[in-house]
Amino acid sequence: MRVQQFGELLRSPSLLKKHLLKVGVSALIIAALAAYFFDQKLSQFFGIPEVRDQWRPIARVITDLGLSDYYFAIAILTWAFCRFVAPKISALQKYSAKVDYFRRWGLNFLVALLVSGAMTHIIKFTVGRQRPHKTPDFDPFVFIPFNPHWHWHSFSSGHSQVMFTAATMFSVAFPKMRWLWIPVAVIVCGTRIVVHDHFLSDTIFGAFVGYAGSLLAMKWMQAKSKNGLY
Repeated sequence: MRVQQFGELLRSPSLLKKHLLKVGVSALIIAALAAYFFDQKLSQFFGIPEVRDQWRPIARVITDLGLSDYYFAIAILTWAFCRFVAPKISALQKYSAKVDYFRRWGLNFLVALLVSGAMTHIIKFTVGRQRPHKTPDFDPFVFIPFNPHWHWHSFSSGHSQVMFTAATMFSVAFPKMRWLWIPVAVIVCGTRIVVHDHFLSDTIFGAFVGYAGSLLAMKWMQAKSKNGLY
């Protein structure tokens, strides 16, 4: 999906519905295949002492890039600066259209984080998948649905959701750099597997949730407010 097509999607409910259905079904199928063929093997590989000692320290540092706090701060500070500070800076007056765009972008980013985050927590609670580090053999098929404990919130990955929400929204704001955001998001998703907080399939579907939540949030902002981006 090219960034310039987002506007076309958001202006057409039927196109958006078809797109999200197609991407969602694809993500679910790929996640199911990953669960069957790769989840346990990858977790076992990163559980080998030599591999774990080599990769876990750096993965533990990188994985924190997926914490939502940073992106909530970016969204809120961007909106606040463009709403209250930038209009008072005379040097920015000639960029008023750009300032207003980033004010709206900050709001859209905030709503995207909230929408995709809510989707993630509903899925986690409903599915109740055990995290890899809680099973001695990294069994990917242990579930207790509607379990409130963090150890049973493996599917889907919240860090992956956050990173792909950010990747989507940064691609909207900075389309010329869109090929940077996705690899960064994928790397952070990979660290969730290395540190045994998630299986591969968790990160795959978490990425979809972040992407879908972002599009739904932008659609809602466009339809229900004057702060749409397209």
